[in-house]
Amino acid sequence: MTPVQVTWLRELRQYRGMTSCGIPVCAFLAACGWSFVSLLWKNEGSVLQLQTIWGLSLVPWLPILSALLTMRLFSEERATGMLDLLLSSPIRERDLVFGKYYSAMTVLTFSILATLLLPFLVLPRFAPSVQPTVRVLPFLATFVILLLQGATWCAAGTMISVFFRNQASSAVCSLLLCSAAPFALYLAILSWIPAWRAKTAYFPMLVHVYDFSTGLFSVAVIAFYLLATLFFLFGCSKLLSILRLR
Repeated sequence: MTPVQVTWLRELRQYRGMTSCGIPVCAFLAACGWSFVSLLWKNEGSVLQLQTIWGLSLVPWLPILSALLTMRLFSEERATGMLDLLLSSPIRERDLVFGKYYSAMTVLTFSILATLLLPFLVLPRFAPSVQPTVRVLPFLATFVILLLQGATWCAAGTMISVFFRNQASSAVCSLLLCSAAPFALYLAILSWIPAWRAKTAYFPMLVHVYDFSTGLFSVAVIAFYLLATLFFLFGCSKLLSILRLR
């Protein structure tokens, strides 16, 4: 097995036995269910399609789950002194980063997939009339953009966890970077450049989900999330290199 696989499996075992993983995932599923039902009631009779409502109900909660899943990846290792032992081994920094990152992404991916039970199983059971609107391909496109967003948030949280020895501090900083900072930047742009209000009437993350769920794919959007993810993972690897030299 490669070092990435060993690290990935090790972190997954820790996730499986931790309440700090189970509680955030359960809270995420509950919050997404509440948002999904609320948006269904609010948009009854509107032009929004079911996969769009499902995607929009997940967007606000993805950064929170990502922050809670990644807050311990390196901060716990620093607090226990295990990181010094890992950095003294011949394992490369990028292998360590990718192994831990993949473990968080695995949990995040299964959490997103679990929310599909609502539109595919629960809703058709109580509202059989929506059964013809539940199609796999539109949901798959929505799943792809949600996964891209989640990948970026997890990469940012993984990098931030290197800075802290306290998990709570890491989670708060991740939330500020992934949730508060983009929204504050969005409001600042609208305040400073009012002409952009017509072009960006809604928060870009929501627009991306809406576009993909309706079949409006954009290579630029995909490239943005991929490059942002690689940037955070590269930064995390270089931070570990500095710690190893120190």
